[in-house]
Amino acid sequence: MEHFYDGQIRRYITQVIRVFSNFVVKYGDGTLVRIPVMYGNADRQAASIIRNNSENKVNSVPRIAVYVTALALDRDRLSDSSFVSKVHIRERDVNNSGEYTHGQGRNYTVERLMPTPFKLTLKVDIWSANTEQKLQIMEQILVLFNPSLEIQTSDNYIDWTSLSVLNLNDINWSSQTVPIGAETPIEVGTLTLDTPIWISPPVKVKHLGVVTAILASMSGKSTTSSTYIEGLGSDPIEATVVTSLSLFTTNGTVGGYKVEVYGPSVILLGATENVVPSGPTLDIPVRQGTPISWNEVFATAGGKYTAGSSMIFLSQTNGSYIVGTVAINALDDTVLSVNWNADTLTTNTGIDSNGILEENTGYNLAGSYRPNSPGTFDAIVNPQTYNPYRPVGTEISNQTIAAGKRFLIIEDIGDITNVTPAQAWGALVAKANNIIEWTGTAWHVIFDHSQYADTMVWQTNIYTGVQYLWNGVSWVKSFEGVYESSQWKIVL
Repeated sequence: MEHFYDGQIRRYITQVIRVFSNFVVKYGDGTLVRIPVMYGNADRQAASIIRNNSENKVNSVPRIAVYVTALALDRDRLSDSSFVSKVHIRERDVNNSGEYTHGQGRNYTVERLMPTPFKLTLKVDIWSANTEQKLQIMEQILVLFNPSLEIQTSDNYIDWTSLSVLNLNDINWSSQTVPIGAETPIEVGTLTLDTPIWISPPVKVKHLGVVTAILASMSGKSTTSSTYIEGLGSDPIEATVVTSLSLFTTNGTVGGYKVEVYGPSVILLGATENVVPSGPTLDIPVRQGTPISWNEVFATAGGKYTAGSSMIFLSQTNGSYIVGTVAINALDDTVLSVNWNADTLTTNTGIDSNGILEENTGYNLAGSYRPNSPGTFDAIVNPQTYNPYRPVGTEISNQTIAAGKRFLIIEDIGDITNVTPAQAWGALVAKANNIIEWTGTAWHVIFDHSQYADTMVWQTNIYTGVQYLWNGVSWVKSFEGVYESSQWKIVL
């Protein structure tokens, strides 16, 4: 994951501090004094700073201190982590003077990913010189919590986590001396608060496509002549293919090159050029030959390249296309960065808890341990080194395994006799490339690769979000690899 920081927790803390800002106390001479608010608990260091590092100066009161005491995952508010909300944004046009016009500006599609819920616990120390000051401060604050106080961390209208509430859980009225042992007593009352918060991953921002042409003849034939319209290439009614025409218009075709696709990147290969593996099957292959510039290819392709709007199409074996918007890498023009449209990926193959594929008779999710995501597994693991009861970071004690947990294993586990079964996997016998599932009491195989030498199966790894394809021989990333010149197209 790339580094990101949006100061989300900081904004929640800042809003809480603002809640306690601008309160005042009235002195005996009628003077109104605003109470300063700081972040941090009242330890000796803080108290010393307040006294300007001098034992000859009393603490400055009244004062309010806000600080965090706990941050915990709120499991009761957990939702589907794979949910994606799409919002289409259309801006108004801006002239050279920076003023809005009546025209339409840039258009975007914003994909919001499901945030993670937490509960933030804070304490508010109210320092006062005497009981009268404390009563004044408490009376102004406590009236706000009836029963709770709403806070807002953002005015961005597409931020679905901007609103939250501040709950008052406890009031400690006791007085204490800060710091302990000091001669000058300071009245300290403490409020314990909690607020439900959300921490969101970065959103995906895409340029919204614009329709530039409409073909009214869905058969591929002109309404005025018997010739085919360039761009369709086939007649779906007569099921004939016009080999002389490309799938896309001539102006948008990039011909004569193969491409190597790996993750969000695409590089060009010469017609006779290949790649050699750099290691394991799923590693990035190493290209051979001289790097080819995308800028130079687009310049001769006969169309206009527009970053974020031009699209690439990859032909799949099942007849579908993987589609993504492209942009030339600013640091290396031999690399095309692609934002793949997840909606164009091949639909995952459902597997029920009995190991039956969705296209086969008997497929039933009603009694499955994983009815909501039968086309996914939780992680790729080596069963000879990985302990499901003690994942990384939890080595001290055993963890509970939820029924329906699935793993794709990369090594064999157990023997045919199970004389000494592995403690972590019980009586499980499984081969590399199998998918296993936890029933709540035992592990069992739900996908035996040896039974599907002639079947393609698509599954997504929830841990990484990468989709994999069982091609009958091995698991590979579903659409990555080398595409011949006839298997891909660019629409400029």
